Amino acid sequence: MLKEDRKKVLINFVLSLGLSIKDLNLLNIALTHGSFVKENQLKNIGDNERLEFFGDAVLKLFISEYLMSKYSSYSEGQLSKLRAFVVSGKVLAKIAAKLNLQKYLLLGKNERKQLPVSILADSLEALIAVIYYECGIKKTRDFILNYWFEYIESADKSKDKDNFKAVLQEYLQGNQLGLPFYKTISEVGPDHNKEFEVGVYLNDNELARGRGKTKKEASQFAAKNALVVLEKPKRKN
Repeated sequence: MLKEDRKKVLINFVLSLGLSIKDLNLLNIALTHGSFVKENQLKNIGDNERLEFFGDAVLKLFISEYLMSKYSSYSEGQLSKLRAFVVSGKVLAKIAAKLNLQKYLLLGKNERKQLPVSILADSLEALIAVIYYECGIKKTRDFILNYWFEYIESADKSKDKDNFKAVLQEYLQGNQLGLPFYKTISEVGPDHNKEFEVGVYLNDNELARGRGKTKKEASQFAAKNALVVLEKPKRKN
């Protein structure tokens, strides 16, 4: 059972969102980080990881839908690049800050002292899941397009989205998969006209390779190819 003071906090948050969320217990779970549960040894209260998982999928669905409509001539690779930028941890953290989300989170002591960007991003995805369950598809789509609109509109002009290495790192960190590393696989040709092949790896597993006239260029292409691989839905044979 939620305490009365916590209920009041959550009701104020719902009012600030302008939405109708009746299940305050579900909302409370969305705003509860695992560090708080562990620190307080709460066996009967879950954290927001499952809701984050679902909210991430919902966010990508509606962002993908809008990008498909807006950029009808773009290839899968181009759309994947734009989406990776729009749903990056950096963008999610900015939107979470705009919602003043940190004010309503239940966190462990260390996390309260210095709140990681990833926790803000994950909590926002958990909130999206609650909005979907409580308010339905249309309200969720409206919420996402309202808060993400400026980032969607500027995505194709952003310098960040052209830095594939930065976008890949954001994607991997946002999904708590770790950091990528790059390794030169080969270099061929005379000194004045070399071609480099670079591989990008995660936990010793190769994600993709890229080629270019410099190691920097080859690394960017490797990261670009990795984003396409990671964003491509897994198909059953």
